[in-house]
Amino acid sequence: MTVLAVNIFGSMLDAAEEIASELTEMLEEITQNSKILKKKEQQPIKPKPGPKPGPGLKSILSKSVKLDNKVKRIGPHIEIFQVFRERNKLIHNKKVVRMITIMQAYVRGWLERKRLQRIMIKALSHGPNLRAVIKMYHRQIHRVKYRLGLWRTRQIINFAELEEWMDRKKFYETMFAKREDWQGLERSELLKFFNDCGHFPTQQQIDEVWDLVHREGKEKYSELIKKYNAIEMLFTLYPPQGAHMHNNIRLRSTWLRPIVNGEEGYRYIVNGHPILKRANIRIVGKLVSRSIRERKMRHLSREVE
Repeated sequence: MTVLAVNIFGSMLDAAEEIASELTEMLEEITQNSKILKKKEQQPIKPKPGPKPGPGLKSILSKSVKLDNKVKRIGPHIEIFQVFRERNKLIHNKKVVRMITIMQAYVRGWLERKRLQRIMIKALSHGPNLRAVIKMYHRQIHRVKYRLGLWRTRQIINFAELEEWMDRKKFYETMFAKREDWQGLERSELLKFFNDCGHFPTQQQIDEVWDLVHREGKEKYSELIKKYNAIEMLFTLYPPQGAHMHNNIRLRSTWLRPIVNGEEGYRYIVNGHPILKRANIRIVGKLVSRSIRERKMRHLSREVE
């Protein structure tokens, strides 16, 4: 019995050793697999290798990468950066400057020739030929300057100024033809005629211009106005560009009829321009009171001096 028990115990020990060795092998395999998985998770996923780009694509890609880096450093959107980025400056040498000068001279000459052709066509509605119209223009500019107190009446022909005078004269004649009777235009309708022409003077200004234009002759006391005199009055009160009247004494800016950069603001008030807004009466009152106070202070300072 003892010998049998010893044999059974020995066989059980051998079996236990075999199971223990198998367990240790299984634990080693599990630890190795876990280490391999951890390494794979830590490593970044590499893209699959594709076809190699050519030399042109490499340069384009490098430029785009540089631009992207600049954008990341600067901050704005890529489209805004591309719009406002610095461009390569043109190299200006004598040849390029000469080419630019010749091109500008050709374009300017072409524009002036076209303007001259246009003026010659328009001159036929004012006189027999261009020479007669230029003489008429000279005489009228001389009269306007003399009435406004300018003694230097020397004129240099400028096609742009001549064309502006011809266009205004034609427009005034058309407006006069719409209002005149078979004898002419009545003096009481002068204000309406001026308004039709796009000008808004006061009745006092019209009377002053009437006295300037009709200094001599029986027409001063006439109630009928001819086309020639009406256009003379318009050009005297509103001189053409050729007269070079920068400070017109006869036409001054007032509160009710302001003039901004030579343009009458009363036109927008009459026509109801959408840009106009109703003024705040408090702001207007403060502005008027301040101007009156400043005027009184200037008057007192002059009296003290």
